[in-house]
Amino acid sequence: MSHCPKSTHQPHACPVSQPLVRLGQGDYTRDIYPDGRHQAPRHREHDTLTATRLATLRRCPRQHYYRYELGLSRIRTPDALRLGAAFHRGLELHHLGVEEAEAIDRVAAGYADVPDWADPFAWRVECEVVRQLLAGHFWRYGDDDIEILEVERTFEMPLVNPETGASSRTFVLAGKIDAIVRLADGRLTVLEYKTAGEDIAPDSDYWLRLRGDPQISQYVLAARAIGYDVATVLYDVTRKPTISPSQIPILDDNGCKIVLDAAGKRVFNQNGKPRQSADKSKGWTLQTHLETPEDYGVRLLTDIGDRPDYYYQRREVPRLEDDLAEFQAELWQQAKQLLDSRRHGRWFCNVHRFTCGTCEFADLCLQSVHVTQGQAPAGFQILSDVHPELSRGDGP
Repeated sequence: MSHCPKSTHQPHACPVSQPLVRLGQGDYTRDIYPDGRHQAPRHREHDTLTATRLATLRRCPRQHYYRYELGLSRIRTPDALRLGAAFHRGLELHHLGVEEAEAIDRVAAGYADVPDWADPFAWRVECEVVRQLLAGHFWRYGDDDIEILEVERTFEMPLVNPETGASSRTFVLAGKIDAIVRLADGRLTVLEYKTAGEDIAPDSDYWLRLRGDPQISQYVLAARAIGYDVATVLYDVTRKPTISPSQIPILDDNGCKIVLDAAGKRVFNQNGKPRQSADKSKGWTLQTHLETPEDYGVRLLTDIGDRPDYYYQRREVPRLEDDLAEFQAELWQQAKQLLDSRRHGRWFCNVHRFTCGTCEFADLCLQSVHVTQGQAPAGFQILSDVHPELSRGDGP
């Protein structure tokens, strides 16, 4: 992989009289900022809509209310989000020129202190998962011939009425692109990293759903807005392991397993050799101990090497101009829904096991806990920034 932490492509500032984003290539073009009358919005005067926020609004307006209107967040970060963020940080460091081993060590250093609420063993296991997934990823894509042009590039652009071309006076679109890269054939593309806890095989439903993900359209438009003529997103998906620390047989000084009877005495075969297997009907149990996190990490990395396609998949997800136009219309519709909910103070709850089962606010909602604005319920905090994902990384 070719690393260019600083972009060799310097997009020119776009004058107000020119389109901010031009959709289309060849004979067909469509400007989403066509008349040049609207000044580029300033962040502090507008409410920010990110892909994450819009996805939350679509999933459940009540969840959106708690998270983005009241600014609530669990004090304890959900395991899946924490692991994904650590893995993502390791990839970011590597793209910024940090050597693979050092990038892994820096991320692992974030697990040095165990929070009061965390189980120390599970915390060490999670650290090993991050370490080995990063090591496997660096090995898997070490010679992928992709040139990195931008890393963790933030963007902000107007939300545009698709019928009039006018910019919203209330909202702006913002986000952070994992990377913008040049492929081996010279094409420019957005590189987006995902961690998944489900099957990511080429024929899995995961990729069918991803094709309809609005985030793809938003990132294509954003890349064009900052000067990169992209028409596709390269999704780099890593599957989280399904294997976990297991019970390991305890061995004696001769390397033999130890089986004890109900009285705690060692069981031997008729030939005088130690028995090597348990027998529940007789009360004979094999003595074991839980695999250490470090030994589990070694086994995980071996499994990654044996079946890399199970853990890592890459696929391009293109966007047609019609897809982008439809996405703009949907954005405007969602913004109107958000304003309507604010105006009437109504944030309906989408109760379903697929929404409530992963919602950090399920206890508040389902138990009808009254939440007062400006006061965090027990176990929650009020965020000073509801869009922490837009904060730039710490650099290399």
